[in-house]
Amino acid sequence: MTETHWYTEETAWRKSHLRVGYVLLTFIVVAIVLSFFGRYVWLTVPFLLIGIAMIGLDVKKYRMRRTHMNDRNVVQLLKWNLLYDLISSGVLVSLVSALLIFQYDSLALAIGLLVWGAVSDQVSRMFQKKLKEHAPLLHQLDQERQK
Repeated sequence: MTETHWYTEETAWRKSHLRVGYVLLTFIVVAIVLSFFGRYVWLTVPFLLIGIAMIGLDVKKYRMRRTHMNDRNVVQLLKWNLLYDLISSGVLVSLVSALLIFQYDSLALAIGLLVWGAVSDQVSRMFQKKLKEHAPLLHQLDQERQK
């Protein structure tokens, strides 16, 4: 596949990831607010569907990048990034589900969720930085996107 095709795939993935990410963020904020007023177990079903969509997008990102990168170090970085993304999404879904299901200690779960979000963001940025160092095309795509 050509670099143009990869650029198109990467751009489409980023747009869909942003849309699902904004829905997820909105849902988490609503879950935190509602958790202080009672148990909203019915909200876990749509949230789990959003979580599954996020995991699907993480796997799609791995497969897309894996087809274009053949360097052994980059492939290993991609595998670690995928593993991290899966664990991060799983923990996030678990924390928000617990926040919605269990009425007690919702403040502690909300704080845990915020801390996990901050830590997760920093680790994700670290992985992206390392990937950009080993895959110059990703760095080039980000520079073009920022223009």
